[in-house]
Amino acid sequence: MIPIRPHSLIVGLATSLLGGLSLLMSPAPASGDDRPDTWPPESLDFFEARIRPVLAERCVSCHGDRKQNSGLRLDSREAILQGGQIEGPAAFLDDPAGSPLLLAVRHELDGLTMPPDGKLPDPVIADLERWVALGLPWPDDATIPTPEGIADASETHWAFQPVSDPTPPEVSDPSWVVSPVDAFILNRLDKAGLRPSPPADRRTLIRRASFDLIGLPPSPEEIDAFLADPRPDDQAFADVVERLLASPHYGERWGRHWLDVARYADTKGYVFTEERRYPYAYTYRDYVVRSFNEDKPFDRFILEQLAADKLGLPDDDPDLAAMGFLTVGQRFLNSKNDIIDDRIDVVGRGLMGLTISCARCHDHKYDPIPTADYYSLYGVFDSSTEPDPLPVIAELDDAGGPEREDFLRQLQERKDALAEFERSKRDEIIQDIRARLSVYLDGMLALNSSGAPDGERPGRDAVDNVARERDLAPRRLSTFLTKWEDLQSRTKDEHDSILAPWHALSAIPADRFAEQAPGVIDDLLGNPERPINPIVARALREPGPPSTFAEFVGRFASALSSKEDEEGRAEVEALFVPEGGPFSIPIAEVTRLLERDERNQHTELSRKIDELQANHPGAPPRAMVMVDSERPSEPVIFLRGNPGNRGPQVPRQFLELLEGKDRTPFTDGSGRLELARKIADPENPLTARVMVNRVWMHLFDRPIVGTPSDFGTRGDAPTHPELLDYLARRFVRDGWSIKAIHRLILSSNAYRQASVDRPEAAAIDPENLLLWRQNRRRLELEPMRDAMLAVAGRLDSRLGGRPQSSPSDPDGDRRTLYSMIDRTFLDGVYRTFDFGSVEVSNPARPSTIVPQQALFLMNSPFVARQARELASRVTEQAGSDDPSAFVGRLYHLLFGRAPDTEELALALAFLSSAAEPSTSRSSPWRYGFGIFDEQEGRVASFQELPYWSGDSWRFGTEYPHPEGRYLRLSAGGGHPGDDPRHAAIRRWVAPSDGIVRIRGRLSHDSDKGDGIRARVVSSQSGLLGEWTVKGSRTRTQVDGIPVRVGDTIDFIVDCIGGPAFDSFEWAPTVLLASPGGDIARWDATSDFTGSASPPPTPEERYAHALLMTNEFLFID
Repeated sequence: MIPIRPHSLIVGLATSLLGGLSLLMSPAPASGDDRPDTWPPESLDFFEARIRPVLAERCVSCHGDRKQNSGLRLDSREAILQGGQIEGPAAFLDDPAGSPLLLAVRHELDGLTMPPDGKLPDPVIADLERWVALGLPWPDDATIPTPEGIADASETHWAFQPVSDPTPPEVSDPSWVVSPVDAFILNRLDKAGLRPSPPADRRTLIRRASFDLIGLPPSPEEIDAFLADPRPDDQAFADVVERLLASPHYGERWGRHWLDVARYADTKGYVFTEERRYPYAYTYRDYVVRSFNEDKPFDRFILEQLAADKLGLPDDDPDLAAMGFLTVGQRFLNSKNDIIDDRIDVVGRGLMGLTISCARCHDHKYDPIPTADYYSLYGVFDSSTEPDPLPVIAELDDAGGPEREDFLRQLQERKDALAEFERSKRDEIIQDIRARLSVYLDGMLALNSSGAPDGERPGRDAVDNVARERDLAPRRLSTFLTKWEDLQSRTKDEHDSILAPWHALSAIPADRFAEQAPGVIDDLLGNPERPINPIVARALREPGPPSTFAEFVGRFASALSSKEDEEGRAEVEALFVPEGGPFSIPIAEVTRLLERDERNQHTELSRKIDELQANHPGAPPRAMVMVDSERPSEPVIFLRGNPGNRGPQVPRQFLELLEGKDRTPFTDGSGRLELARKIADPENPLTARVMVNRVWMHLFDRPIVGTPSDFGTRGDAPTHPELLDYLARRFVRDGWSIKAIHRLILSSNAYRQASVDRPEAAAIDPENLLLWRQNRRRLELEPMRDAMLAVAGRLDSRLGGRPQSSPSDPDGDRRTLYSMIDRTFLDGVYRTFDFGSVEVSNPARPSTIVPQQALFLMNSPFVARQARELASRVTEQAGSDDPSAFVGRLYHLLFGRAPDTEELALALAFLSSAAEPSTSRSSPWRYGFGIFDEQEGRVASFQELPYWSGDSWRFGTEYPHPEGRYLRLSAGGGHPGDDPRHAAIRRWVAPSDGIVRIRGRLSHDSDKGDGIRARVVSSQSGLLGEWTVKGSRTRTQVDGIPVRVGDTIDFIVDCIGGPAFDSFEWAPTVLLASPGGDIARWDATSDFTGSASPPPTPEERYAHALLMTNEFLFID
């Protein structure tokens, strides 16, 4: 192993890290040119989908290559940063919110409003704000092909041509070729004048294969068995590979790779007040794991993920969960067009390496994919719907018993509560119509006289105005109008004892009503064969005939509204019965008629049902399927992506690029199954190439095609095109078997090369594109964390199940695959260790080295817990009090080898001389929640948060918590609860008398939601400062605050109104000047602590250090 050996780290950190001190590190300042070498794919996708169309349609006509008003161009990133002749840069990367471009489109610059022909819609402005905040991501447009060049690409671009069937080439050293793969690799090395590296030693090889195939380290016993196997390396290693491929952990490792492609998460993203979690996303995750373990043919895997509902599976087949591939994406505030775009994108990039979504607003700028083809696929997914309820699927393990019974009981209780609420609101609405019938009828008459054409209903604005003038809810008035019109229509041509007077009197002209009404009433009341309801009859007679129709309406309404027990009352009551009466309202319609407070109550009751289904261990699994709509959609092109600007109709069909001009439209329902078959067709030139390229990438840390999800003309050319086609052909011939491809590649000498650098080879091929050695790489988050659990003896090896707590939770013992993935509040450890994007299909994870990674490894309670358990396990297994035995067993568990002489000597020296950790002053900080009394300007209540998760204080083990929701406080910030009763409060308790100064910066990074409000409140002086931020930051400074010992200063953050996107950063510093002039300083970040735990022993500190070494954290 070439990188840092354990003893190097121990020497460097023994007096700091191992003594228990935190090491604070800061990244280097950004340089002036901060364009990254490569933009994250989701950033470029966002630009292409949301920004480029706006610039093209609304900006570049005045600020492009032909015309530059004020010398400003907006057709390249460099031009935007350079700016115009007058205003200067149009965007400030260090102060995005203050960018002139954004101020202009928000109309916040005096005399400068852009575009001049009208303000952009708010969502478009929000997209521009996000774009600037991301750093203006912009692809390299240096060579945009001509339309003719794009059209020719279908005939000339390598990826769009049929997969060839190459034979392994001749090479200089046939003895090195033990797999066809080797021939292709060595052939390229020969041409470059390079030689392959020697094979890795057996210990390195089993560790490499173990992490590559199952994501876990080999046990010491497995290493020893492989080292002792007397057979040749090829045979012995083949058995290792077979054992790993048969392991149930294989599906967990390779399933996680696929979940990156599928943009898997357990939540929907921002959905305002709707329940954020997908209760059943985990069934898709478990399906993926199971499919890889079963070596399900990849073509079948595709069919099931796009159209399992159309494959004739039993109604409860667990494979129905496959369709989570389509349905676990973001929900974009339930914007149908964005949801469908996300599904087109995951199918296009995930399965075929095509950026089809780039054709949403215009023909693809690089590939022969016209907008018409995008909307053909749009029609496929627009013709599919998600059923409610989702189908229950069979459980592979028995999950009944008391937990299921408790779930069913609680579910029924919550459903009953929701149903009772809906029934009560329905009855309230009907009773309101009855009690205020005169007002409703008056509103109807006002609308009838509003001038709407005969036979047409008044417009929405007219209904809104009339309703508000009469203190009515507009939707309820509109519903009443519909019900009343239906009632009139049903009774117009037949005698109705209640409505007959209405029909007769409403036919009298208004100017002759007083003259004609008495006669009409006498006729109505004088015909015993057509009796009038006694209550209505009395209203017609007493105190005499009405002189106007309006007077009649008032009497009529009063008579029907009364509840006196009199003759004819039963007939009147029948009008207002909740079910079956003329004014009855279907329960399904009730939610539309609720007022705001009532809608919030309804949402909360619905959320409790979703929450139970998401969290209760007894809830049966359901599949997040799609089914065909009753009538397929006939899609049209949305010109420039605008649904309101509809263009020509297009059929639902496959891409012309891949099927040719003679393609036929889909005819089987939505067309999802036909689409899946086209993608999984062995003759499709993309599907097999894309998948084998992904497999290769995860085994060599570099794909053959450097852009795994973009095989179009903008993508990278393959480094080994013949090898790529050989693997694709072999993949299909072997029945689309992923395990067969693994056997083929892992058996090669190319895979088994050592990773040692060779300067003479690096001089020719510095990036190792030709694979003259294996690539050394750091473990991703999942195998890193899982390996720590494994060596500590704590790994829970159960497969599947509902998502667990945060991966940084020190008590967590499931594989990281099963940790909760929250799109809105993604746990910080995911971002720290380069987790894949959960917003879009993720082609490959970046690999960064940042200070936060070292800080996590040194200071994380999770790592400390594993070190403690590891030391305890080693002590028990060593079977001796001899420190040498402890060190030897520790090395064997972690590295599969014995320590060398120098390592053992350094370890023994440390264990014998390690000092006890120093004690620190007691912390004045408290972490809790409470209520701020706005009238008094003080905190009305404060309760400490009861649960420490390992990196933050929370309400409990569940997150989000049923009561506290997303309330948390961490070292740098946190998140408030969903209402004013659960404001996040970081409390500082004065340890002595003095004068306090406060410094800090409040930051809210999201452009969604309504922002957050922060306050500083003293127990003695009350409110000291208040700030509101949304998508911005501000300094929080307060001076001259007198305190006495025991006084409190509270740093309070609440959600303002909407409980979403309220994560914040606020880590204030408190400076206390004593009467004697001494100044003490407390910093919220560096002082942040969790639950008290005993200081680590020397053995635990030593184990902690070894967990952080390159030998443990890297695959050699």
